[in-house]
Amino acid sequence: MKFTKMYVCGEDFLITLFEDNQDYSNIAIKVLNRIKGIGANRLIVVKEKPLEMIVYDTEGKREVFNPNALVCFSKFVFDNEISRSKEMTILTGAGRTKIEVAAEIPFVARLNLEKPNFNNRMIYVTDSMDSFGRVIRLDNTLLTIYSFNLLGVNTIIFVDDINDENMLKLAPVVAEYKLFSRKTDVIFVKVIDKKNLRIKCYKPGLGFVNNTGSACGAAMVAASKLAYTRGKVTCHLDEGELNPEIDKKGNVFVEIKADKIFECNYSEEEY
Repeated sequence: MKFTKMYVCGEDFLITLFEDNQDYSNIAIKVLNRIKGIGANRLIVVKEKPLEMIVYDTEGKREVFNPNALVCFSKFVFDNEISRSKEMTILTGAGRTKIEVAAEIPFVARLNLEKPNFNNRMIYVTDSMDSFGRVIRLDNTLLTIYSFNLLGVNTIIFVDDINDENMLKLAPVVAEYKLFSRKTDVIFVKVIDKKNLRIKCYKPGLGFVNNTGSACGAAMVAASKLAYTRGKVTCHLDEGELNPEIDKKGNVFVEIKADKIFECNYSEEEY
C-alpha cells in the first residue's frame, strides 16, 4: 500500500487512495504508530468519485472533520491530477464542504469555515443563557468564556499571558465542563494589537495542538465581535502564522499551506 506523508500547521498526515476490502481502522492504528509504523497524527483515505475524505486517528477512530486534513487531501488530489479544479467540493463526515486552491507552489488552500453560530443548540448547551461571555466557576476561579460553533464547538478564553501555566492547566477542565454535553475545544487568546493575536488551542483527548485553521478562525471571530481587532488579522502560533478573515456575508476563511514530506510503500506483511 502506498502512502504520502504531508505536513500542515504542526500536524503530519499519511494519505492513501481508497481500496476495497481494507480495514482502514486497523491500518491506521499500525501505520500511524511512530515506533513500529510510519508515524503520523492522522490517516486520510481518499475516495475519488465523488471526492470524499475519510480521516482516522491513532486509535483507529473516524473523525468527523479536520481542517488541516482537508488541506492535505486537496493537495494530494491536485498533485495526483485526481482533480485539477481550483475549486473542489469534498464530502466529509460533516457533509459537503468547498475548498479553493489559492496557490500551487507552495500549495496553499483557502478554506471556508462558514459562518459562526452562537445558538446554544449548536454547542450542545441546554439552557437559554448567552454562552458568548458566560461566567463559569472552576473551584475558586471565575472565568469568562466565549463559546460558539465554527466547524465544531469552540470556547475562547482571553488571557494576558499566553504561557500562564495556571491558566493553561484549566484547559481540560473547561473542555469537559458540565455545561458542554459534547465537550469543547479551548482556545486561549492574547490580543497583541488590532491586527495580531497569539493563540494556543487545546482539544479534548489530544491536548494542546497546533491544529489551527478553525482555532484561528474562531479566535478572530471572538476578537472581532468584541472589537479587540479590526479586519484581517495575523494569528501567531507555536509553529508559524495564519491569516483568517471574514467576508461581507460573515463567512470565515483561512489560507493554509501544505507540504509534501515523502512517499513510501508499506507492505501488507508489515501490518
